[in-house]
Amino acid sequence: MRFENTGASLYIYHSKLFTLCGILGIWAKNTAGKAQIPRLPFALKTLLHRGPDHNGSKLFASVGLAHARLSIIDISAQANQPFSDASGRYCLVYNGEIFNYRELRTELEQKGTTFRSNSDTEVLLHLLIESGISGLTKLNGFFAFAFYDREENKMLIARDRFGVKPLLYYEDDDKLIVSSEMPAFFKFDIDKTPDLRAINHYFSLTYVPSPESVLMKVRSLDPGSYLEISTDAVAVKHYFTNELLSAETSQNYDRSQSELFDLLSKSVERRLVADVPVGCFLSGGLDSSIVAALARQQKTDIETFSIGFDHPWFDESAYAEEVAKFINTRHHAFKLTSRDFVHSLPRFLDSVTEPFGDSSAFASFMLAEKTRTSLKVCLSGDGADEVFAGYRKHKAELALRNLGSVTSGALKIASVFLSGSEQNRDTTFGDFGRKLQKFRQGMREPDQVRYWNWCCFISDSDRTALLKSPIYQGLNVFGDFPVADMNDVLLFDQKLVLPNDMLKKVDMTSMAHALEVRTPFLDHHVVRFANALPWEYKIDSKSTKKILRDTFGHLLPKSVVGRKKAGFEIPLKVWMEEEMVQQFSRGHWRSDYLSQQGIFNVSFVDSILTNRKAFFTGDRIYLVWAMIVFQHWWVKYVQPLPE
Repeated sequence: MRFENTGASLYIYHSKLFTLCGILGIWAKNTAGKAQIPRLPFALKTLLHRGPDHNGSKLFASVGLAHARLSIIDISAQANQPFSDASGRYCLVYNGEIFNYRELRTELEQKGTTFRSNSDTEVLLHLLIESGISGLTKLNGFFAFAFYDREENKMLIARDRFGVKPLLYYEDDDKLIVSSEMPAFFKFDIDKTPDLRAINHYFSLTYVPSPESVLMKVRSLDPGSYLEISTDAVAVKHYFTNELLSAETSQNYDRSQSELFDLLSKSVERRLVADVPVGCFLSGGLDSSIVAALARQQKTDIETFSIGFDHPWFDESAYAEEVAKFINTRHHAFKLTSRDFVHSLPRFLDSVTEPFGDSSAFASFMLAEKTRTSLKVCLSGDGADEVFAGYRKHKAELALRNLGSVTSGALKIASVFLSGSEQNRDTTFGDFGRKLQKFRQGMREPDQVRYWNWCCFISDSDRTALLKSPIYQGLNVFGDFPVADMNDVLLFDQKLVLPNDMLKKVDMTSMAHALEVRTPFLDHHVVRFANALPWEYKIDSKSTKKILRDTFGHLLPKSVVGRKKAGFEIPLKVWMEEEMVQQFSRGHWRSDYLSQQGIFNVSFVDSILTNRKAFFTGDRIYLVWAMIVFQHWWVKYVQPLPE
């Protein structure tokens, strides 16, 4: 480690480590807060798994900024962060990619700006110097950053439009800390009081919706938002609001297909720009197949990566291989077994940076680990389901809205007949019975309540029984959200499911292995176009993602284009019944510890341990998984087990 004196500030250079992009900053409000600033370099160590090839900190009188970098664009030392302008007035730490940075650089050069690197980081710095907040609307990409003006003593913290990159902040009377991940906060003196409302949401959805977190004083900055910090105030504001638009495109379906093809092709092209190799995730589903096919058209040596399972109901690897052969990519297929699950589970649990109970995160974690041995950057199909109506619940919602009285009666009779059979996600019959029961329940509920429940993986009755303070807050996440038609439903998913579940999962599991994932479907031009289309272009009684299938179907095998949505899930029931119960035996669920923790109903937890048959089947198994992830995290970071 060496130190370079820069007058009023101090640069700290750390040895090269192989990590991935993470940002960290602290704003001191008083003397007590300033005393915390020297901890910044040590807190940065919690982010080293995120990247890159360099990490460092810069400490000012009342502010500190730190960064861990994965070198993707301009891999030279000239682009290392924290990044300051020539005068030393401005300083930036930034995580993400600006895909139109070259165009923005040209505009800035025409105004007289000179550059010393070829990085998008320096372009973002000078754009913020030149345009301030208004510059955010010019960005095409994903990002989270902290920008400090030393002369004005002001800081700007911002997150991208759809929440591809995470950004958390902690605030008390002494300081405000911002970080890519929560564990960095625990290296400072912070208040760890739990947020019971957020914990209730976690044990309904298996994730916590922004701006909440499981701790009261830790908040997640909403997508499309920024935080202005000065000596006078801290204010959260929005620079972008995702919304449905009046149709700005022709209502002609053929012309809409042509425009969509052009927009998505350009989006993929932009996301192939890097100074390191770029590949594609390829699940065998429609979305990733489209992205891979478009990438293959523009890059002849593209590599694709997929993961499968030793359970035929969940394994899609054969479809991925079929697509790879059809579009002619160099394909890498990995298959997970129950033994892999047992062996890798401890590493996965240790990688969880905040409670996140979506079980598919384990598969994402393993896929990222395997892929990272070959390259640093991958494209994915994330975002297509929420933007173009791809989920099974979308099909169910449309079917229920179009349900006739005769069909309704028949479904009720069928659901009663199947009510005594086992309901699970592991067999055709079990999955049909499970979905039929949820559909029948939804028929009796108001639109908002029904759709919220269809977003939940854990039943309200189990959540209520599990928690010592069962606070029902489900419908208060976004207030009275409209569900007048299917476009309203999609917008709700873009605000709830996309940033808080899907994108959080991808960021957490890929960053654990220093792998950057780019999402062409979330180019804001693509989303804006899609949100202006009639919902009938996206879904009808026969097909989900209708316009995607019709627009890009010619690029793919017919068997893939016509496939129904399978979902990216793992054979949790089989794997957990074999080995997962061992996680309960390590003290995390001791009655005395649970009583001190004050979150769970001890008797209900005991019933899980003594009645495995009831809790390790059907959807209830997701409750058990969510509990294991939560408790492992809580013991590690918040309340260690007593000696």
